[in-house]
Amino acid sequence: MNNIHHFNDLLDDKDILSLADDKAPFLQDWRGNYSGDAEAVLFPRSTAQVSAIMRRANEQGLTIVPQGGNTGLVGGGIPDTSGKAFVLSLSRMNKVRSFSEANRSMVVESGCILQELHKLAEEHDLYFPLNLAAKGSCTIGGNLATNAGGVNVVRYGNTRDLCLGIEVVMADGRVMDLLTPLRKDNTGYDLKQLFIGSEGTLGIITAASMKLFSLPKARATALAGIPNIATGVELLGKLQAASGEQVEAFEIMPDTLLNVIFKQFPEIPRPLDPIPEFMILMEIASSDEKDGREDETGRVPIIETLEGFLAEAFEAEMISDATLARNETQRQQLWDIREHAPESTKRESNPVNTDISVTRADLQTFYDSAVAEVRKVCPVTRVCSYGHLGDGNLHFNLIEKEGGDPDWLDKKEPLKAAIYRALASLNGSISAEHGIGVMKFEQLKQVKDPVALSLMSNIKHLLDPKGILNPGKVID
Repeated sequence: MNNIHHFNDLLDDKDILSLADDKAPFLQDWRGNYSGDAEAVLFPRSTAQVSAIMRRANEQGLTIVPQGGNTGLVGGGIPDTSGKAFVLSLSRMNKVRSFSEANRSMVVESGCILQELHKLAEEHDLYFPLNLAAKGSCTIGGNLATNAGGVNVVRYGNTRDLCLGIEVVMADGRVMDLLTPLRKDNTGYDLKQLFIGSEGTLGIITAASMKLFSLPKARATALAGIPNIATGVELLGKLQAASGEQVEAFEIMPDTLLNVIFKQFPEIPRPLDPIPEFMILMEIASSDEKDGREDETGRVPIIETLEGFLAEAFEAEMISDATLARNETQRQQLWDIREHAPESTKRESNPVNTDISVTRADLQTFYDSAVAEVRKVCPVTRVCSYGHLGDGNLHFNLIEKEGGDPDWLDKKEPLKAAIYRALASLNGSISAEHGIGVMKFEQLKQVKDPVALSLMSNIKHLLDPKGILNPGKVID
């Protein structure tokens, strides 16, 4: 039975897509791993419209799948194949409701593009530090729904840490307004935390109050070669101390991945030759303009800080080689390497993708163990593990051998299982920043504390008793 008529009086015709070609971009994830079908894609333009949609969906028992910029990596925003669901895209709810320089906060709707929020903050000489490769297309609502991480977590934390309040539409259409941008509010349970990271299974985040920070006026960025991950972890601790906790990013990439990046994107310059076993991309930043200004000798203080640190690390034989960006063009060239990592492996192969986290102290142990387990399954698999060393989050990804592997698709699941065997003994997480979605739905049941799982199920039933919000994701 066609159920679109239930929403015709709630939205304009142009805000409902029902033709197959029009719906297609909203029914497949970025990696192409998950695809589904939907009766229609709905585009509300206000919280009142989202509320009316959910009230009607609740009355009629209709499934709603919330979606932001559709840049997720675990299938969390994709409907099933039944064709009975309705995708609810927040992309047209993209207003900035308020901006306060004095409070260092902004209230924005869920459909706001992350990169646009960066620009807005910078126009006011402020800084919104959440930074992802998908910043040009991901939305703040999706970032909140998945508790996105990114490259600046080591200094500023995940999206959860940047959020002061949210507005949420519940499964029955009620609106919960917790938008007040207070930094201290101990009036009972901090309910916003239930919805941040819940992937649209408990309610629909329609707006949020987000923290702002001092705009960095000076940066120093370098790429250094290191022999192993343990050395990288030690370097990070030393740089945090030497810079006065100014480290914004500390990213690691192995030579296997770097060879793929330079192969797929030959226009990107190779800053170190030969390519070391591992490279660290490090960046420190200061909001004091004087730190980025040349003194009477022509030296720039923040660059001097990083350059001196690298010299000491070289003397201590912790790094084998390094290059330091002297201008913004060189800085962006270094960041281009890291930001092209996901696309390069996608072009090269059909990768095994993971998103694990362990403590910084356990990173080397995990890496060695995971490589050993993977080699038992497929000795010639290329390990392209990269990620955020500062917060213990590695994307331990695998691609097939050079020239291809005719049995690669059959090996993907055993290889993934090998990675998780290595993780199991270290009390790590199977999902550091990408979420659970469909990909890890069954796996979560195996690794999560049973008491926690029971409570999660109870919360889901309490807030969405009919199971109409993003079913089949995260929790039964």
